[in-house]
Amino acid sequence: MITNEQWQLIDEKYGKLLITICNNISGDLAIASFDDNLQDLRIATMEAVKGFEKKEGVPFSEFWGTSGFHKYMKTCLWNLKNKKGAKITKKAPILRNTVDITEYGDVLIAEHQDTSGLSSVADLIKQSKANFDDRQKRLIDEVAKNPDYVKPNGKLNITKLSENLGCCVATTKRTITQIKSKFNLDL
Repeated sequence: MITNEQWQLIDEKYGKLLITICNNISGDLAIASFDDNLQDLRIATMEAVKGFEKKEGVPFSEFWGTSGFHKYMKTCLWNLKNKKGAKITKKAPILRNTVDITEYGDVLIAEHQDTSGLSSVADLIKQSKANFDDRQKRLIDEVAKNPDYVKPNGKLNITKLSENLGCCVATTKRTITQIKSKFNLDL
């Protein structure tokens, strides 16, 4: 556990570094806001102190200010930055072309929006499917019935989907490409 005095020492020495690292973590604000990043880095700082204490077997007062601790702390903080950046990069294709609903909430709620023709999401899908041929409709239905086809990165498991549709991978890829072009999606 870090005392208030120890935290003040850490914050005086590494506070500017924490802010610099926060500013270097960029991407989607929903998963990487400045405040969230700063909080994560502060927690990592506390864990680094605990880890160094355990690793070296000496109390804070003995290792504070040593070059070994300084290197260890900077490594821990920059590694967290890289780890968060990798997560953001991995989710980028899923989050591309999205907007923050808290910032643009007024766009989503139009005063004279007519929703009477869309009684449910199912109706919307049925209306959209009118634009597809039978193979495309079958693929959409299969993915809708079994969302396990969607990998964690947002892409489709084409091999598994092809097996269940009873066609080859090339045909499934071609069908997905056709659907993508109609909806301008990245599947």
